[in-house]
Amino acid sequence: MDEFLKIWRSPQSDFGLLIEHPDEELDETLTAASVYTDSELAFLSGQGFNAIWVHARLHNLVRHALFPEFGKNSERHVAALRTLAARSAKYGVRVFLYLEPPHSIPVSDTAFWKAHPDTGGQCIEWEGHDGRKYLARSLCTSLPHVRKYIGEAFAALTELLPELGGYVIITASEYPAHCYSCRNCRPGISPNRRNAVPLFPTDCPRCSLREPAEVVSELIRTIRDGVRSISKERKVIFWNWSWTMYVDSPCREILDALPSDVSLMADFERGGRRKDGTYINEYSLSYPGPSEQFLETFETVRKRGIEVFAKLQIGTTHELGAIRSLPLIGNLFLKADFIRKNGLGGFMGCWNFGNLESANVRAFNYFLELKENPSIGEALVSFAEKYFPGCKAITLAEAWLLFGKAMEKYPFSIPFLYNSAVNLALSLLPPPGPLDGKKFGRAWLPDDRGFDLSGSITEEFPLEAVIAAFKSISETWERGLVLMRDALKDSRDKWALRELDNAEICGRVWRSTSLVYSLFALKRAWRDSDRAEYRRLLERQKENMRSVLPYLDRDPRQGYHLEGRFHCFSGDLIRKRLSESTEMEKS
Repeated sequence: MDEFLKIWRSPQSDFGLLIEHPDEELDETLTAASVYTDSELAFLSGQGFNAIWVHARLHNLVRHALFPEFGKNSERHVAALRTLAARSAKYGVRVFLYLEPPHSIPVSDTAFWKAHPDTGGQCIEWEGHDGRKYLARSLCTSLPHVRKYIGEAFAALTELLPELGGYVIITASEYPAHCYSCRNCRPGISPNRRNAVPLFPTDCPRCSLREPAEVVSELIRTIRDGVRSISKERKVIFWNWSWTMYVDSPCREILDALPSDVSLMADFERGGRRKDGTYINEYSLSYPGPSEQFLETFETVRKRGIEVFAKLQIGTTHELGAIRSLPLIGNLFLKADFIRKNGLGGFMGCWNFGNLESANVRAFNYFLELKENPSIGEALVSFAEKYFPGCKAITLAEAWLLFGKAMEKYPFSIPFLYNSAVNLALSLLPPPGPLDGKKFGRAWLPDDRGFDLSGSITEEFPLEAVIAAFKSISETWERGLVLMRDALKDSRDKWALRELDNAEICGRVWRSTSLVYSLFALKRAWRDSDRAEYRRLLERQKENMRSVLPYLDRDPRQGYHLEGRFHCFSGDLIRKRLSESTEMEKS
């Protein structure tokens, strides 16, 4: 039987920017070998992980006669990956490449499109990580010669790198790849659907005549056939992220076409409903899962004997992406308990953020190794006793459960997760007066900021509900903090202190979020008579910002968003904002 795979990645490794003209020198396939040193691999292995994933761009890895523009530095990529795989093997860690084939090519690459005028498919305007919009055109996989390239490229890669553990392949994406990759083609089929992408079909003259499930299934078979032409054992994991853009859950049109010798990775929380009816369409720690969508998918493919992996994020999520971890240990037990009891092949536990060292990581792997079937309370107490020696274990377990209860009120929606002020709330001191029309920007990237937060407000969670939700979260979280402080007060362990500090920072974030949205409410309907209330709220925000400084000074990684590679908040940034506000008041 295959080893249960626990796939992770180092927070030091850089996924790379998805922009119009990325610098190939920064591709993770070239840089990862310098990040995954012996000490880093020993540390990851010691935490319980036995695999890592590395972001790869197929067109940079392999030379091919059909597209001579590709793979000009392939030897360097292959050599770097061989070094990484050989070093990782010493620590029992396998290397998996994460790919989204075929990456689209910018329209601005006129030399490529002049050489291959009949290869292009869907053209789309996209906004890169750098905030710049550009036109990208897909390599149309309905064309036989494009599929020939993809299949033979995977065959070549498999032959060149026998040391690889395998591949994780995404076939629907937020970024342009094949002609249907980021096109939500089936609006309105299900009343449960909540999509973060626009609703429009492809206008590729070939793919538009075909069902998207057919195009995706054909691409899956092409990749599988390429790999299997060289290796029968290499693991090929296909990720079902957003297949619901094409067909309704559980996406049987694609699942039934899966070859029996591949694996499926299914999102653990997406497609579920919280107890209050809130729809979950992103990774979530506030929602234990598994979702109805995951269960339907799992049951469908298990009947065919196809291995299933869970995709989740065990450190943190977009619910609050700029902290070390969301300490919802009780929910992590529930996730791990399902995976352990249901014979999954493993999990991929992070995206390109949410992978800092924390109690979450240790707890999840600890729960997976349990031999008995404890209750949630028993499991939390057992973990607390093992990893926080000298603590009041029962009290600490109660604190974790209160944190989970607090997060049941989180206003979970795609617009809020991606456009809200949560990540940056601790660094925001908006000036008095009405809004100036400038949008807040994307919450996980270093966009130029305005203070118009309307992009995060939805019909399901209007502004008043958001303010009330974070007030409730803050109050319940504080009750948990009272218990956690008591549970760890006699501990001299630096790790225990860091976990307490982390929870304290989360509590300040929730409080600031409520205050920031209250300030936004004033500014949205500004009247001069609001100045007194504005000053009162602003002083409370400043007080909250000052109170978090000792915790940030002890852990500089806090406030840093690993996906956007920028500080949403930090001790220095908060002090700067406070100083600027004082100077503004003097003037």
